[in-house]
Amino acid sequence: MVAMTPPRNGAVRRDRRRAPAADIAQSSRVGQAQPRAFHESRRSAKQRTMKDVSTLVARQYEAFAYPEPFTDLVEEVGKGYFQIGDPSLYGPVLWPRGRPDRQLRILVAGCGTVQAAYAAHSNPDDEVVGIDLSEASLAHERYLQDKHSLKNLKLFQGDLLEVGSIGGAFDIILCTGVLHHMADPAAGLAALREVLAPDGVMVLMLYGATVRTGVYMLQDAFRRMGIAQSADGVARVRNILGELPGRHYAQDYIRAAEELKHDTAVVDTFLHPQDRAYTVPQLLELVEGAGLQFQNWVDNNLYWRNGAWGPDSAVAASVDTLPPREHWAAVEMLRQAAGVHFFTVRHGAEEVATVDFEQGEWRQFVPHRAPGLSKTGETSFRRGPYELNCPDLEAFVIDGIDGVRTISEIVNVAALEEIPTSERDEFARRYFEHLWKLGHVMIALP
Repeated sequence: MVAMTPPRNGAVRRDRRRAPAADIAQSSRVGQAQPRAFHESRRSAKQRTMKDVSTLVARQYEAFAYPEPFTDLVEEVGKGYFQIGDPSLYGPVLWPRGRPDRQLRILVAGCGTVQAAYAAHSNPDDEVVGIDLSEASLAHERYLQDKHSLKNLKLFQGDLLEVGSIGGAFDIILCTGVLHHMADPAAGLAALREVLAPDGVMVLMLYGATVRTGVYMLQDAFRRMGIAQSADGVARVRNILGELPGRHYAQDYIRAAEELKHDTAVVDTFLHPQDRAYTVPQLLELVEGAGLQFQNWVDNNLYWRNGAWGPDSAVAASVDTLPPREHWAAVEMLRQAAGVHFFTVRHGAEEVATVDFEQGEWRQFVPHRAPGLSKTGETSFRRGPYELNCPDLEAFVIDGIDGVRTISEIVNVAALEEIPTSERDEFARRYFEHLWKLGHVMIALP
């Protein structure tokens, strides 16, 4: 994912240029830069300075603008495209007790080719600022800005470490897939903390360690082979991937990563000069070491046992009594499914609102359907890779979720009247908690 490096003048600068479509196509084309042997860039972490890493990463994204850009936001959104953590879609996750009633200032740190324009398009009443060092990436952001008349978007070319030069504080910071490409992720997170408003929230994404084991094995092999970041290098990688044994640790990742059909993603995954991945405990340590505090997961499914095991399983018997952080860490290691971690953080001094179905106000929780949840049959639902098949009664309850009614209002309907009140309460508490832990619903607190 996009990382950022010091600009030539050492400061963030406003990017005022507009690139014609022909220039955009040229700047985004794969393999334009001279081939560079991958192994030459991979000095040890101790030897590489932040400037070294920034230069190498910036060079990659100039030649291989990432992610693979599309040319029409409206068309893509119409097809169902959305970005995880989008404030217009994930309000209950970002602000469990309610979104601030004011125009918000949104920073997209490491915006790449699309993310800032998407944020401006989906949050038209808010101010959006995108920052990235890659001119190739910003060229496409400008193209989308012009095409869709995104007057609420400002773009800057510069380094995440220099983000304070933009001026002002931000209510929301979106930084997904950037920190793990920095020589010092803690320094990058500290820089973002300094521009986060006192009541602001960050949406972060870091690579997950358990799924990337095979990726790092292949990175090591390709580095030793001297495979270059070039069109020829990409072709060599594809040929080798096709000859891997079926038991290779990277096979599950390769099958699941649809973006690998794009050459830019092949380079970003297998030929990147700098990335690292995190376990849940390492992620929490990074956050708290920066003086921030963890608020919640954007998608609970990967961190609660409900996503893979039922209540009568041996796993449930062993993890359901653990404190949340220990539960998440254990499930991560047992399931080995978190390729990326999406989560939100706040300032350390801020009170973090916690969803807790064990305390009395749960009846007043307002459930919202998670983005992407759709009904596929009378009693079946789907959200991304996750399928949910349920009895008639449970399907009826899901159908009643509208983002307005409380849990109490949803279950106190004629279809449930024949269930005694005490049983109805316990059913509602257990089932809505289950849906929340599956990531299928978001909870707004009273």
